[in-house]
Amino acid sequence: MNAKQIIAAGTIVLLALCLVPAVDADTYITSDPSETLEFDNMNGGDISFSVYSDSPFTMDIRVVNESGGATIYTGTYEIRSGNNDVTIHVEGLDEGDYYLNVICSGSSGEFTGPSSFHVNVHVDKNILSNWATYAVIIVVVIVIAIFAYLKLRDNPKDKPQMTFEELEAQRKAEMAQKAEKKQKKEKPASSGTERKRYTGGDRKAEATAEAPAEKPVKEKKVKEEKPKMTFEELEAQKQAEKAAKAEKKKEKSGSTGLTERERYLAEKRKKKEQE
Repeated sequence: MNAKQIIAAGTIVLLALCLVPAVDADTYITSDPSETLEFDNMNGGDISFSVYSDSPFTMDIRVVNESGGATIYTGTYEIRSGNNDVTIHVEGLDEGDYYLNVICSGSSGEFTGPSSFHVNVHVDKNILSNWATYAVIIVVVIVIAIFAYLKLRDNPKDKPQMTFEELEAQRKAEMAQKAEKKQKKEKPASSGTERKRYTGGDRKAEATAEAPAEKPVKEKKVKEEKPKMTFEELEAQKQAEKAAKAEKKKEKSGSTGLTERERYLAEKRKKKEQE
């Protein structure tokens, strides 16, 4: 084979290679929700699906409401090589049923298989989205607060329980405070008394110096209280006093040698003589 034939064969091979189309990487949706999804009108809900790709790229996602044709979600997701689990959050839907179309795409046409799917969504009304719920909660809180206030007002606060050592220490502290208050009260009174005594002593000394001839005042004897006696003891004391008086009377009559009658007659004669 000469050189011309070799060049011609090479040219044919190159042309054939140029005519073969380039093979793109495989990218497609592998799974999507088959059940109706439950959303609520306050928090919305999530839509999850899976995407497989041979090469990483940035995927664009768009969710369209089929009933009105409005786009309710747009976003992007970074796809890596292999299987990818994708979750998007959709919200802003009112209460009702929706039929949504989720569309995925790449900037360079990466998808070679399924790139979209449809899903049914049911949106419930969230109880917190109703103003009446907040009104009921406020009323309940107010009622509980009033009840707690009345309960605390009617029941006095219980004193905290204390151990025996704590009670003993508290009692000693109270006694010490009382003793200290008592000492404070007694101190000014005693000082005043001492001052009176001191000044009184000086005055007495001056009075003694000025009038030495004055007689000392006799102190009155304080009668000692007799001990209480029983009826029998009082009766015995009376009998003893009567006996003592009779004995004295006998001694008097015995000393003069006259009877009572004789003494009476003698006194009578003496009066007549004087007259």
